[in-house]
Amino acid sequence: MLRSSIVSASLAALSLAAFSGTVAAGCGGSTDTGSASTSTGGLDSREPPAKPTDAGKGDGPGQTFAVSKLFLGDTDRTGSPKPDAWEQYGYNLDGKISTETSTDHCKPRAGAQLKSVKKDGSGGLDNAFGKLLMPIIGSLASDATALINENIADGSFTILMKLDTLGDKANYIDIPTSLYVGTNLGGPAKFDGSDKWPVVPELLDNPADINSSKVKFANSYVANDTWVSGSKGDLDIKLSVAGFALNLGISNAVLSMKLDADRKGTTNGVIAGVLPVEPLVAELKKVAGGFSKELCTGSTFESIAESIRQAADVLEDGSQNPSKECNAISIGLGFEAKAAQLGKVSEASPPAEDPCAEPTPAGSGPTGAGGGGQGGAGGAG
Repeated sequence: MLRSSIVSASLAALSLAAFSGTVAAGCGGSTDTGSASTSTGGLDSREPPAKPTDAGKGDGPGQTFAVSKLFLGDTDRTGSPKPDAWEQYGYNLDGKISTETSTDHCKPRAGAQLKSVKKDGSGGLDNAFGKLLMPIIGSLASDATALINENIADGSFTILMKLDTLGDKANYIDIPTSLYVGTNLGGPAKFDGSDKWPVVPELLDNPADINSSKVKFANSYVANDTWVSGSKGDLDIKLSVAGFALNLGISNAVLSMKLDADRKGTTNGVIAGVLPVEPLVAELKKVAGGFSKELCTGSTFESIAESIRQAADVLEDGSQNPSKECNAISIGLGFEAKAAQLGKVSEASPPAEDPCAEPTPAGSGPTGAGGGGQGGAGGAG
């Protein structure tokens, strides 16, 4: 499994108050009588297209794409706000078409609403993040997606995907792909193929080698001009909420995007996977503590945390089991991308501080000594 930071975005208008509303999540029994999806795949279906069986390996010069638009689920792909826009993003992750009366679904958290948690989107699409959490965010920042896309357009950040040996054929069985985070372009993005995005070194095994990305999809392929990441992995999407980092740790992730015929852009991009609940709650606690250390403990944040837990609709491994309580939230994001280039490696960012972390006791140090000189120095440091 891969675990890396994928996006560093700025949502300056968002605040934790957006998460304080009550999640109209379905909680309750475990049930799903729905059968596995019979979709044949494709971006109009609820499963990515299958790997072709009669295609060759990549035979072209390759291409690098930079995300030009990112969609969180509060708008459709034109940018228009719609309450059901979340159904445009994601896949049928658990292989089921769940309803309120399904019997093989994980047990929703006590206090949640069965209909909200258990009922899938059309074709079994799983995206509780878009359905249940984005309306809460939107109660404060109705233009959340627009804010992110403004930051992409002004050159603040992007996601870069380098598809090796990509050519102009509709089908390939082997297109090794590396992912990067692009940062601080130095001006507005042109998205005409000329942008040279600096990349963050945190995603490189060797900061001196830009080709040493830690995030690789060695088994990705192209089916009917749709690129698919292949094996599922773990991705961390980092958003800056009112200046504080919020990490969305997506596990069992699958990515796909429709390639333009000239290979200069992509449409209908999808990032789908699940968010384990407790790590998400821990991340939100850091954001809360950034606003006020009083939110690091107490009933106020616990109420927020419980609302997040009530949105859980799947297990952490992406499956369903009626004997287990749901402990993860399905997520689906959308994107578009344009041809771009890898630039230089940027400087490393300083590690983010946890405002809720316990301070180092005075007089303590790395040696564990008490009030002596060495211990005192350690405490001061």
